[in-house]
Amino acid sequence: TGCYWVQVFSEETWREFLIAGAKVTGFREKRWVIVKKIKPGDRLLCYISKIGVLIAVLQATAEPYLDHRNDVFKDAYPCRVPVRVVVRLDERHAIPIKTLDTLSIFKSRSWGAHFLASPSKFAEKDAAIVLRELKLVRASKTK
Repeated sequence: TGCYWVQVFSEETWREFLIAGAKVTGFREKRWVIVKKIKPGDRLLCYISKIGVLIAVLQATAEPYLDHRNDVFKDAYPCRVPVRVVVRLDERHAIPIKTLDTLSIFKSRSWGAHFLASPSKFAEKDAAIVLRELKLVRASKTK
C-alpha cells in the first residue's frame, strides 16, 4: 500500500481540485523536499481545515513534479502529485476529525499540528481507521 500522508485543503482549494477533475493535487513550493517522498501507491488522507473534517482518500498514481501554472488552483501549489480518488464523501457527510477519538494523534494535546503543514506522514494504524470510517459513511449514504 505504501505510506499514508495527510493533505490539508481549504474549502476553496477542495472545490478547485474537484472542478479541475480530481486528477492532480498540489502543495506549496517550500514543501518540495517532503512532496518528493510521495511515491506511486501512497495514499493521501484529505482533511479540510477550519471545518475540521476528513473527506476523501487519494492515491498517488505517478511521481511528483513541479508545475508553476495556475491551472488547478488559484494560488501557487507547484508541487504536484498525479492522483486518483479511492473514496470520497460529499461535504455534508464528511467526518469530523474529533469524532475519531481512537486515533493515536489524540493522545497528544497538540494533535492539530498533524494538520498544519501538508503533506505530513500519518500512522498506518490511524489511516486504516480513517479509511474504514470513510468507506462506512459512503456505503451508508449510497443506500
